[in-house]
Amino acid sequence: MNYRELSILFEKLVNNECTEKEADEVLKLLSDRSYDRMFRQLVEAQFQRADDDPIPIEVPEEELNLKLHAILNTNLLSKKVGSKYFRGLQKWYIAATVLLFLAVGAYVFKKATLPNPLSNNHQQKISFGGNKATLTLGNGKKINLADAANGAIASQSNLTIKKTKEGVVVYQANTSSGAAGSSTARPLFNTITTPDGGQYEVVLPDGSKVWLNAASSIKFPAQFASNERLVELNGEAYFEVVKAFSVQKGVGKLERLPFIVLSGRQKIQVLGTRFNVNDYREENTVKTTLLEGVVQVNSLIDGQQSPIPIATLRPGQQSDLTGRNFKLSMADTVSAIAWKNGFFQFDNEDIYVVMRKISRWYNVDVEYRGDMRGKVFSGAISKYTNVTAVLRMLQLTGSVSFTINKRTIIVS
Repeated sequence: MNYRELSILFEKLVNNECTEKEADEVLKLLSDRSYDRMFRQLVEAQFQRADDDPIPIEVPEEELNLKLHAILNTNLLSKKVGSKYFRGLQKWYIAATVLLFLAVGAYVFKKATLPNPLSNNHQQKISFGGNKATLTLGNGKKINLADAANGAIASQSNLTIKKTKEGVVVYQANTSSGAAGSSTARPLFNTITTPDGGQYEVVLPDGSKVWLNAASSIKFPAQFASNERLVELNGEAYFEVVKAFSVQKGVGKLERLPFIVLSGRQKIQVLGTRFNVNDYREENTVKTTLLEGVVQVNSLIDGQQSPIPIATLRPGQQSDLTGRNFKLSMADTVSAIAWKNGFFQFDNEDIYVVMRKISRWYNVDVEYRGDMRGKVFSGAISKYTNVTAVLRMLQLTGSVSFTINKRTIIVS
């Protein structure tokens, strides 16, 4: 496609006049690096049309990105375009195939169309979170993982605990020791805790991988038992559980070793799978989303498994637990693990839920002024950008505005 043809297609996109087929074509072109220069020129042209002031000699790349996402969020994600294109755009975000346009936010084209109370707060830089966590060993020793040097950071039971250059904690069995699970000694429990503004990845003693979201923790034994692998979760985590087997006593047969996740309000049992659990105490609903395998979910009341029916999830399903009620539905798996892939993904989410996510990641306080009932938001944006870009995207609705006072965001 030449520049003139792309210009015509892009113009239809800006005016929200493109068909579903044409929207699909835009997504395909966005994933083709050979069109980077053309798209940049088209977005620069939008600057020139939208602003009363002459276009600067060199447009800041962040502003270009913000402008492009105004088009995408306003038009590609509008009701005129089928939901399958929205899902395609989500995949494009995560694949990050076009670096120039990688999710930094949405922005209004006409300065006069929407008030921007953030404009006076640019000097108050609130940076995004990062790989920060504390490891608490079985003996009570605490290790700040952000400050710990790469390599071996501790030894425990028959394991060496290492921090990789990628910032991942790995529990590695010592080859000179006996098999995992064979020890009869009192188990030593470790806990990895992320603060507000932190996240972390850990490889458990059995080889399973866990990604912890902000303000979360996971507790696990340095050496799993011979009959089960049990971990305790507070907050949100994404799991990739490896299959493990144990030998049945007196029979000599191999049987699968279950992996059990206890969160505050539910119990999950798996054999080998990929899934996400969101069980923050301040949220009304516990969400469990399955990407691969099979899991069984049951509620916990005062730490005891309830007699209500167990929900069995299949790939692509999600269970919502509110009180004692389970709701099983098809899931937007891309949205469920967007946080793990570096994005905020909002899908008709309540303003309070949205702001709690922002609060955890940027480690800020939030205050509300006015009636916020019924205010919901949809959109996607990178977590690795200044908080003002995120707030600008939310302001596209025109229903809320934000002011930043030190480390407090005021929503009105």
